[in-house]
Amino acid sequence: MTTLKASDEGLVKIRQARRERGSTIEDPRWLVEASQTLEPDRAWTEAGPYADGLSLPTWRRFLAGREPIKAHAFKAFCTVLQLDWEEIVDRPPLVSPYQGGVGGVRNFCQQPIDAVVEEIRQKCHSKIQQLYSKMQLLDIAQPVDVSNLYVEVNILEEITSWQPGEISDLLRDFNPDADNFNRLGLGKVRQKRVPGLDAVKSHSKLMVLGKPGSGKTTFLKHIAIQCDRAKFESNKIPIFIPLKTFAEIANLDLLEYISDEFASCGVEGRSQTEFALSQGRGLILLDGLDEVPESDSDAVVRQIRHFAGKYYNNQFIITCRIAAAKYRFHDAAFTCVEVADFNNKQIAAFAGNWFVAFSQNMEAGKALASQFIEQLKMNKNQQIRELAVTPILLNLTCLVFQAKADFPSNRAKLYEEGMEIMLIKWDETRGIKRDEVYRDLNLCRKKHLLAFVAVITFERGDYFFEKNTVQQLIAEYLANLPDATTNPVQLEMGSEVVLKAIEAQHGLLVERARGIYSFSHLTFQEYFTATEIVNNSAPQALEKLVSHLTEKRWREVLLLAVGMLQKADDLLLSIKQQVDGLVADNEQLQQFLLWINKKSLSVDCAYKPAAVRAFYFTLEYPLLDCGFALSLDPCLKKVVGQALEQVLNLALEGALDLALNTVLKDALEPTLGYIRLTLERTLVPNLDLVLDCDLVPALKPEQRQGIQELLEQLPDPKSDKDIFAKWWQDNGQAWDKRLRQMMILYRDLGRVWQFSEQQKSLLKNYYDANKLLVKCLNSGCNVSPAVRQEIEETLLLPIAHIQKTGDKCGRV
Repeated sequence: MTTLKASDEGLVKIRQARRERGSTIEDPRWLVEASQTLEPDRAWTEAGPYADGLSLPTWRRFLAGREPIKAHAFKAFCTVLQLDWEEIVDRPPLVSPYQGGVGGVRNFCQQPIDAVVEEIRQKCHSKIQQLYSKMQLLDIAQPVDVSNLYVEVNILEEITSWQPGEISDLLRDFNPDADNFNRLGLGKVRQKRVPGLDAVKSHSKLMVLGKPGSGKTTFLKHIAIQCDRAKFESNKIPIFIPLKTFAEIANLDLLEYISDEFASCGVEGRSQTEFALSQGRGLILLDGLDEVPESDSDAVVRQIRHFAGKYYNNQFIITCRIAAAKYRFHDAAFTCVEVADFNNKQIAAFAGNWFVAFSQNMEAGKALASQFIEQLKMNKNQQIRELAVTPILLNLTCLVFQAKADFPSNRAKLYEEGMEIMLIKWDETRGIKRDEVYRDLNLCRKKHLLAFVAVITFERGDYFFEKNTVQQLIAEYLANLPDATTNPVQLEMGSEVVLKAIEAQHGLLVERARGIYSFSHLTFQEYFTATEIVNNSAPQALEKLVSHLTEKRWREVLLLAVGMLQKADDLLLSIKQQVDGLVADNEQLQQFLLWINKKSLSVDCAYKPAAVRAFYFTLEYPLLDCGFALSLDPCLKKVVGQALEQVLNLALEGALDLALNTVLKDALEPTLGYIRLTLERTLVPNLDLVLDCDLVPALKPEQRQGIQELLEQLPDPKSDKDIFAKWWQDNGQAWDKRLRQMMILYRDLGRVWQFSEQQKSLLKNYYDANKLLVKCLNSGCNVSPAVRQEIEETLLLPIAHIQKTGDKCGRV
């Protein structure tokens, strides 16, 4: 019986048709449909197809195209794929590409390899540009050119999670209770960063690992485009292979896949592909090993190993998520490297590119990018800055900022969106369905699990935890699910699988060193902790949260909890009560608050009373900043800003610079801070002690004259520094005392309160707690006008006044 075989071009059409139908090779439906195209006496029976007709092995040979099959089967298979068999069949005689130009087949070995490579590059150019020069960002309708947005990737040549280490090592640069707490210390990496293209140049076989959304695919696309445009490895052919797509093909054969890709661009058959690869001219970019379904992963890995071994002189780059890199290809001599988090320079470059790409004009985009970077540097936005180290979350922050040229006051919604991206949207938008590793752990339960782990570890003060510790917590959670197993061995195995799945699929838990885990961002640990506390039905959960008011590391959790509540009145009032109670029993501090209230009442101005109290608080206790007062009444900003500007002008004229000259530093050190303050307050003409200006009437003439006479006693620092230093050493203490007396007498300022160290610490905690309370009020939370007014009116008041106010409001 006559046999037929598909041509190389025909085989491409067969596979394309096969992919469009979307069926698997094992599906007998193909055989049933094919049999129905045959004459009745050859049709399908209960016994199956005739032995000499249709069968699964015959179907496989048809798809492979390497062996001829019986003509009636060949035609039947073409019919069910809706293909014309006459266009598919291989009519010319088969010849070797290493023989002469017989039968129309060109002899590529007779051509220079450079000419063959250049021909393939030219034919594939259009397809590469169309498929890989664009990238689609999350929640943005239009794609953007990779070259317009790409930022050079940095590479770590040692995989951080594979390195041995101790928790104490990781905590070395991470202290959340420190005043200068650096949140980014959680994921600090000490090793040198290498530019990504330099790493590619240094290694012929490279496996690039990275966290979800770290820019691995964009990096490969950038390499493909640069190579295609002859800006990188211009003598090679860029071959970009999404491994998820490759795994969907019936016969996993990389050579055939590449041949099909080339053939669709007009390259003449498999022989030309083999020739180019045999000469090591392929730049083979294998993207997303972690995206291959578990059922296909072994076969895909075997095929890559086989192909990389056979065509060893080509260049290979594979990308994969770190936690999914169970195949490290050591036997194939692949070097593993890791994509580093963005540094400040990369964040600025990405933002600049992003806002220009998605703004109406270049100048507007540059201006918005500049605002974005400036705001990201502010202390109040440290938590957002923390998320911006990965491209996927940096894209989110740019998108949020673009709407109002500002970050949202209620950050809980931003973090929730970031968490949703990591848990589901990032894979969903790219059509990736991960294997369900634990049948009862759906999306909602994953959130609950993460919240369960977060609140326990955060309450313990654990930012890093051993693998066994987090597995025990996961096992405890799993044991409480409906119909959960009670078998400890099964729970332990299940907890390990779940931990690896959360790490590999979502990147919310990451391995910082071998066997040591943490949340990928401290912000997410804080977010999940606040979520668990707010969703806890027990009333003592919020009470316990308020008890952490003065602990720096709990501030963000408090802010987030206030923003998450449907109604924040009770929590805010509870915080206010806790704040007032900090100094309620300290008589001297109560006297200080009485003085502040008296001082503010002596001022006739339109500013909010609480803002004026905060203003005098910081004026009398200058170790604190004046930002609190400004947050209570922004109208004060103009006054304070003008005053500080005039002080700066004065410093530029020389008075302050000379007073702080290094020659005088030792002599003036005992009262240096106070000298600076008093000079700022007294040497500016027509201002009432500078920061006290505009709040009170001008000084009386005799008062101003007294201060002027005192100032005239100072030698001119410009004339002779040594004379000034000698005079200050002999007379400075008495001069300072006299100035203090004048300030107390004329303006009731400059008292020496003689607080103990304990009182100073308590006063600082009280002040910071009030600032946090106001920050909560201004965080976009849902608070009633009455509660907001009550809190604002009683800020920084002595406890006796607050109790009177409470009595009037009917509060106990």
